[in-house]
Amino acid sequence: MAPKGRKPQRSTRYVLLLTAFVLFLGGVGARLIYLQLVAGPAYAAMAREQRSREMDVPARRGSIYDREGEPLAVSMEARDVYAVPSTVVDKEAAATAVAGVLGGTAEDYLAKLNKDTPFVYLARKVEVERADALKKLDLAGIGFQDDARRVYPSNELACQVLGFVGIDDIGLAGVEKYYDSILAGTPGKVIAEKGTRGIPIPGGVSVQEDAVDGENIVLTIDKDIQYQAHVELQAAVEKWGAKGGSVLVMDPNTGAILAMASTPTFDPNKFSTADAKAFRNRPIVDTYEPGSTIKSLTAAAVIEEKMFTPESTFVLPPTLKVGGRTIHESHPRAQVTWSLTDIVTNSSNVGAVKLGIALGEDRLYDYFSRFGLTEKTGVDFPGEAMGWLPPPSQWSASSIGNIPFGQGVSVTPMQLARALASIANGGELVTPHFLQALPDSPDKTLVWPKKRAISAETAAEMRSVLSAVVTEGTGSGARVTGYTVAGKTGTAQKARTDGEAGYAQGKYIASFSGFVPAEDPAVLIVVMIDEPSNSIFGGTVAAPTFSKLSAYCMEHLKIPPTTVKASSSEASKTADDAVTGESQSDKD
Repeated sequence: MAPKGRKPQRSTRYVLLLTAFVLFLGGVGARLIYLQLVAGPAYAAMAREQRSREMDVPARRGSIYDREGEPLAVSMEARDVYAVPSTVVDKEAAATAVAGVLGGTAEDYLAKLNKDTPFVYLARKVEVERADALKKLDLAGIGFQDDARRVYPSNELACQVLGFVGIDDIGLAGVEKYYDSILAGTPGKVIAEKGTRGIPIPGGVSVQEDAVDGENIVLTIDKDIQYQAHVELQAAVEKWGAKGGSVLVMDPNTGAILAMASTPTFDPNKFSTADAKAFRNRPIVDTYEPGSTIKSLTAAAVIEEKMFTPESTFVLPPTLKVGGRTIHESHPRAQVTWSLTDIVTNSSNVGAVKLGIALGEDRLYDYFSRFGLTEKTGVDFPGEAMGWLPPPSQWSASSIGNIPFGQGVSVTPMQLARALASIANGGELVTPHFLQALPDSPDKTLVWPKKRAISAETAAEMRSVLSAVVTEGTGSGARVTGYTVAGKTGTAQKARTDGEAGYAQGKYIASFSGFVPAEDPAVLIVVMIDEPSNSIFGGTVAAPTFSKLSAYCMEHLKIPPTTVKASSSEASKTADDAVTGESQSDKD
């Protein structure tokens, strides 16, 4: 029989063990409650993060069409090729296989496969045919994702206008950049579940958000006129051995831009290999001293002020001294008595300065401002430049002796076209623009503001003056058989770019700016040839390009003739003069 004092001791041990067990169970229960109720959501999120990858589903970018519905930029189905490096069995063999199908070097692909990352792109926006050929090889760890690639069907046509997009379909230049928010759409999102080795789990994909495709846009660009502008510009640049050039064609009544071309060009399908200088849309982003083309604005100002009429006469000496500077003509002459029309027709520097002096500094500046030379045009294009016209408070004593004929002031060709359009259309400054319609948003109304620059009466008188430039003066090379033409030649010295004041020796810009038919204009064209050789005069170098392009526009747009067709001998004489430079056009 056990001793009587041992039972209480055993009973105490049982109580302690039971208490410890209960506390252990309580601790386990508390931990479970904490893990499930308190920390559960965080752990669940960690698990989802480990077994899933969030990917953007690209939206299909909207297409760009010309005014007749011809495609200028479209998005085509493509594939992105990616890899999960940890699951690629033989990386060297895989790199060689990928290079054999997609092009490139095996070394480049191997470098990507050796990266310490769960995911890497091997190639973006691959043609469907090539991607499918690679897919048939069934390479472990290589995957494919739907995408789209931007294609420009006409290659170099309107390249500076259209611009291009980057690898992520973001507009980087041109209209593609300006209207990116409309074209791009909104990407969707997908969560793809993957196993421990990074391989997607079949059926384990949930779409979080559908992509919203971008809208299509229709431009005012006419593909046929654009092509002809490119052809004629390229021919002129080559003929005159020029550094480059630009052309713009616009409806002066609405501001709709029908064509805009610059040289050199590039292929936006391969923009990454192009010279960045070719990206410049010169009529909008480059400025230059307009030279004699601005004389038409000076003449319009004095007519608007009722100071003179086109028939008013002036005694013009061979030279004129203003503020210590002597003003010369482009070609020496004796003293003459010329009308205002003669001053513009013969592109007289002395005559333009006399008009400017009569007008006065403040009023001359005011009218140049009315013509839009102190503001941007508002064209729907990124990076528009603005010319330079200082206020009269910053003019020197000789400024009134050069600004009236286009020196000491700079403009863009777009600014010049807008100013000239106000003469063509009856006195209103239009807003130049590329966008014609948003077919996917028919309820949106596009408004392009206008404002008055001069009266309709002054505009009509100036159309007659500028018509005389072509029929009797420096612009004879711009004639178009069967149509009346109005315009102005320009031969401008180029400012030095070495930081020194003055003009570069022997460097000029030859230009012609005009509209046709003169009395009821359908198109306005500005031609600018940069640093031509052999001849420097706008009437010789640029006017013939204007003539050829205008003739094409009249036929293409079905504009009926406005004059009796010239005889073949007259047409030949005009053409010969333009080639030999033996006409009145050689004066400017």
